[in-house]
Amino acid sequence: MFRRSLFIQTQTTPNENALKFIPSGTRILPTQQTPTVEVTSIKDAIHKSELALKLLSINDKAISSILFGYDFITNNEVKPQNWNVLKPQIFALLTEHLTMGNTVLSNDFYDRLVEKSQSGFTGSKDEFDEDLTPEEEVVALIQELLTTRIQPAIQEDGGDIQYISFDHDKGIVYLRLIGACKSCSSSEITLKSGIEDMLKYYIDEVKAVEQVQDETFKKTEQKISDKHADTPKFEKHTVDDLPPAL
Repeated sequence: MFRRSLFIQTQTTPNENALKFIPSGTRILPTQQTPTVEVTSIKDAIHKSELALKLLSINDKAISSILFGYDFITNNEVKPQNWNVLKPQIFALLTEHLTMGNTVLSNDFYDRLVEKSQSGFTGSKDEFDEDLTPEEEVVALIQELLTTRIQPAIQEDGGDIQYISFDHDKGIVYLRLIGACKSCSSSEITLKSGIEDMLKYYIDEVKAVEQVQDETFKKTEQKISDKHADTPKFEKHTVDDLPPAL
């Protein structure tokens, strides 16, 4: 199905190396509550988005990462001050892809996002308070504040933030900045003066917020992947061998 016209608005972000593109009438994610999708490599793009694959390939791989929001696309460039070269290429690519009626995300990946959205909790949190441990309740509050108070403002600037974990003993919340926020010079100020202050104000158990860098995040993901890959299939376990349930 062809679209007759397409207007693409651009917005600058606090990060000079990131630019936000907003194609008119385009809804990329299933709902506004669906978490943003970051694509950081060709391998990642193959499974998630043909459009991301094309964007990551232009101008000798000048784009380092792509963030898909509900109605926007943020591109991070490798070389600063290169937008005069990249913008026309990105415009042309987006226009061609979207006017042809092609989807932004692959059908399989989009369907998985829909399933996650449908299986997620949408009622009042109070209904489940009695089933949460004190530690789980703190994490739920952190995630609720991130979703309702912090992420909307950050997504306006073409970025996003991911919850990684909470160290209950030290009171440290570990977060990962993505999209335009990833390499922004003001990201540390945003993290400490904005996000940390808000979480500490509302949640007494939170003492500090620390950023998880990409290298650390990727190493952790790789360890988890390697662990699953090394696990023999169809191996029998006794009850004592099984990991504790979450």
